[in-house]
This record gives sequence, structure tokens and C-alpha cells, in this order.
Amino acid sequence: MKKITALLLSFALSLSLASCGGSPAPGSASTPSGSQTQQPVQPTSGRTLSLGTASLGGNFFTMGAAAASVIMDGTGLAVTAQATGGSVYNVGAVNDGELDIGMAQASAVASGINGSDSFEGAATADVRTLFNYSATPVHILVRKGLNAKDITDLTGAKFECLAPGDGVELATMKLLPMLGIPLDDVKLEYSGSRVQASSRMKTGQVDAILDATGLGASWIADIYGDGSDWVLLSLTDEQVSTITEGSPEYSRMVIPAETYSGQTGEAVTVGLWTTVFCNASMDDDTAYGIVKSIMEGKESLVKAHSFFTDLDPANVVDACIAPLHPGAEKYYKEVGVL
Repeated sequence: MKKITALLLSFALSLSLASCGGSPAPGSASTPSGSQTQQPVQPTSGRTLSLGTASLGGNFFTMGAAAASVIMDGTGLAVTAQATGGSVYNVGAVNDGELDIGMAQASAVASGINGSDSFEGAATADVRTLFNYSATPVHILVRKGLNAKDITDLTGAKFECLAPGDGVELATMKLLPMLGIPLDDVKLEYSGSRVQASSRMKTGQVDAILDATGLGASWIADIYGDGSDWVLLSLTDEQVSTITEGSPEYSRMVIPAETYSGQTGEAVTVGLWTTVFCNASMDDDTAYGIVKSIMEGKESLVKAHSFFTDLDPANVVDACIAPLHPGAEKYYKEVGVL
């Protein structure tokens, strides 16, 4: 536990402003070549930095711990991981200076930047992107007993949202109306955590969940079981287009067949990047050091959590919802993706 806490001690700082652009340089790789041992970077304040993750037991907390460890090893920064209410909370807290670094699904960042949904009238102007990773497809997991063939068949269903402000709630509240299901026509359930949600879903107290999470996520696999009681619904091409045109933070993704035991066919859906961000006030050297250590520590990160497999500098190209921090931008220009 000490190690996990220490890990997250190095992931949360404060960053400045910029935007994404350019295109990947030919031959750019996941981990830049020719890297050298990085000299420790010390924040000017010398204080411990905070990294907002999500609830204990979830993927965000585990990934945040791993990232903090890599940052600590690469920069000498001190970071502490904090269990939080999840994506929406982290965006607001980083913007307000209550957290130094946050992790969130792209949809929560988009809502903050646009001043929409949970951030209506209160846009988060001070959030800056550090890096993107882990393309997360939205798992539309539904009880087979409902005999639903299309998501529009789920009128009246009970949708698990975990906790107010969680990315699951945000996805549910955004996607259902876009697909023609008014929120007044479903019941939103708040079990409080994935542990409680899993129990309630397996005992039939909840009918469905829209969870943007990595392929093969253990908690989805636990609920899905052998596929006898649950099914992953697919979106139609028209439904995918409706979502991606209306909310550009989403893109078409596929959950391949056999990702989960008993899943005989692929599930077509939409998905999001996981994005890591800081406040615009973070100094450039600190932001640069964080991004450099993360990219050069990919091997260690993948060993800690498979969701880091697609970590790559090129992930920021045309994919930054919040402006890119100038310290991060400096790194991406050095490795040739911007």
C-alpha cells in the first residue's frame, strides 16, 4: 500500500496552455528512441502533488498508482494518489486548483471545456492536456432477459450509473437521449461502487450499464460470466454516426468476439480516450518531465496495467479536447509527432 501511495505521489502537478495539431512524423514509435536518463525535476513550490483517480477498486486508481510510480522514478517528483468521485469530479477539481493532475474519460473533459452537462454555465477554462491513452469502448451490457436487440428496446430499463459525477453516469445521460431514449423513460441506479454494482447486476436488480472501459475489463468479465445471462449490444452504423457527429470526443470502436467468455460475435460501439490533464498554472518543466517519464516508462506501465498498451505520443494528434500544455507540447515536438 505504501508503494501504491508513493506511486501516485508523482502524477499530479500544475500545467499551462497550448493546443494540439500536426500529424505523426514518419516512423514515430510508441517510445521515443535515443532517450537518456532524465534528471530529477522539482516543482518550484517543492510541495507534494495530488493525482485524482476514481473509486478504490477501479481501473483508474490502479492505473494512477502505476503512472505515479513511473513519474517518481523518472523525475523525482512527489505525488499522492487520491480516490475521488471519478472523471467529472477530477475535471472540476483540477480546474479549480483542488487537484494538480486528474484522469478522466474524454467525455467529461469535453463537458468541462464546453460548459455543458454537469458543467453547464461553468466551463473549465484552466484544464490542460498532458497525454492520452487507453481507447475505451462503451460496453452496452444488458440482461438477456430483456430480449433487447437494439439499444432503443431499453425504454423502462434500470441503468447502472455508479455514483453522481462518474463517467458511467455522464455517458448514460449523454448517449441515451442522442439515441432517442429520453432519460425520463429509464431509471438511473446509483449503487455507489463497482463492487456493489456488480452484485446488484448479477442479482437482477439492475438491467444495463453503459461503461466506457478497456477491453477485457475484469469487472465486466465478472458480470458477463459465460454469456448466459448478459449480452453486449451493438450500435447500428446510423447510431454510431449520430454519436460521433454530435459528440466528436467519441469514435467508432469494436469489441472483438471472444473478448469475454461466451461472446460469439463482435460488438460495434463508440469509445473514448482516457486523458490525463493538469491546471494551466503548472510550470513547463514539470509538465514536460511528467510526459517524458510516462512515454519512456511505457514498458513498466504495461506490466502494471494492460490498459497502457496503446500509450503513444501520437495519441495527442488532433485528439486534445482541452488545450495541450506547452510543456507537454515541447515533448511532442521533440519526438516528432507535432
